[in-house]
Amino acid sequence: MSSITEETNGPFGPIFLIRDENSKNTLYLPSRANESWALYPFYGRFFAIISNQYSEQLKHCSFGPAIVLSGLMMCSISDGYIFGQMSGMIDSLRSPDSSIRLTDDDISWIASILNMTCLCGYALLAVVCEYFGRGKTVGLLSIPVLASWIMVYFAQDRIVLLASRVIVGVFYGGILILTYICVGEYIPYRTRAFHTNFMSSVGNITGTTLGHVLSIVLHWRTVALIGIIPTTLSIILALCWEESPSWLAGKRRFDDCEKSFKSLHMPSIESDRELKSIIAHEKQKQSECSKFNQTSFWSRTLSACKRKYFWRIMGLSFVTQIYRIAGGRILFSTFAITMLQDITGHSYILLFTLAVDGCGIIGALISCGFIRKFKMRKLILVSGTISNLILILTSVSLFYLNDTFVNVCIKIGFLALYFITVYAGPYAVMDSLLSEIFPLEIKTFCMFLLGLMGAPIQFLAIKTSPGLFSTIGYHGVLLINAGIVTLCLIYLWAYLPETKGRTLQEIEYYFHNGKYENTCSAEWFNNDQIVKINANYKDEQ
Repeated sequence: MSSITEETNGPFGPIFLIRDENSKNTLYLPSRANESWALYPFYGRFFAIISNQYSEQLKHCSFGPAIVLSGLMMCSISDGYIFGQMSGMIDSLRSPDSSIRLTDDDISWIASILNMTCLCGYALLAVVCEYFGRGKTVGLLSIPVLASWIMVYFAQDRIVLLASRVIVGVFYGGILILTYICVGEYIPYRTRAFHTNFMSSVGNITGTTLGHVLSIVLHWRTVALIGIIPTTLSIILALCWEESPSWLAGKRRFDDCEKSFKSLHMPSIESDRELKSIIAHEKQKQSECSKFNQTSFWSRTLSACKRKYFWRIMGLSFVTQIYRIAGGRILFSTFAITMLQDITGHSYILLFTLAVDGCGIIGALISCGFIRKFKMRKLILVSGTISNLILILTSVSLFYLNDTFVNVCIKIGFLALYFITVYAGPYAVMDSLLSEIFPLEIKTFCMFLLGLMGAPIQFLAIKTSPGLFSTIGYHGVLLINAGIVTLCLIYLWAYLPETKGRTLQEIEYYFHNGKYENTCSAEWFNNDQIVKINANYKDEQ
């Protein structure tokens, strides 16, 4: 079969036109250089089979990217579902006719203990991920979560419920963080922010919404049993992944790195350059580590902790973590049904839950467009300021307006508008930052350290919330959160770099040197540099 392949501009970016000279048929396929949707390998092979067009370019198409992204989506949905189901369970356990008698203190522990045991999850993730890679880690750490859902279904006392939350925190606590890592390592840098946001924001809020809605229409035990479905799918899909090319390069398995990369990317000049950059960059770093006798994971980590760039990264990640907590995503996911019942007076609870959660989904979908159109720094500062003003207005409305139906609609309207804006901008940017700012060789340690700093704060925020709701009201809690967000925005305005369109190597270089010039990215490594790095690496071996 004779075919002609050329690259031209399509409606969503560059595309390949593959023409068969005999049949005159034309196949359109997204160019890897500016890939918009990672599911193109599936559609590419599908249309190739229909039209019987099997050129050399299409032979490289695989289901790899689709499997990875589907697995990451299931992880995010499962994570959101955990908090959505817990919201309904907490509301049911507070009922006088609950089958399990619990005090308010017992309920606050059930709601918050997961956020503290996540700290163990971060530590476990750092160890398991270092030795087993990305996909196997997701599969291994998700298996105990299946047991926790069954424990919740059969639970008859608070001990079993607490134990199930501890298991979820210990084994699943680091999975959502790992999804950010995987997006950064599996997805091309041009669409990294878009896919990170789609996985974490859209997937997470979808899972939370499912948990909330099902908890209203079904018994909380049944809702827990349904949680087995997304968890099982995430395990199956994760075990089918190709291993991360970046992780393989970090382990000096460069041949495996090349095979994995080519199975996940369509052949193009840019993808070839990116592969060479990944390998050359890791060889260069490992050569430097060998000179200073820093070949082990712990020696590299200790060396990084002594350098200024490491704490610059951790400072930025810690502030974004505080912003995430104060923004209220976990708080609302945990107490949504209780909060809405108190605000609305138990009327139309399903309608209002669908409205608020639906607006969160709308905001997450809007953010996918914003991420593609706007710079990251500008997006978080502008949308963060707007959403914070709406949060203040929500607090004022909760304090001053009475409980007539019109006023209730106004309160819910402000809350819904807040979730649209906060999901459309700030959370989208913060989720993306987690996938790209940490250096590869100490990435899991950075995630653990971030959890060490953030998990206790998240735990305290959830543990003390019921008491704060009773003493200063929902309006007081929201006003405090707005003040914290203001301080975070000031810090981000001063120290947040622009990362959109940058490779992981470029971003790492920025934190080392404070600028993007002369980076070690795919666009800056030339062939002579790569040959020299490879020669030096072979000599040292």
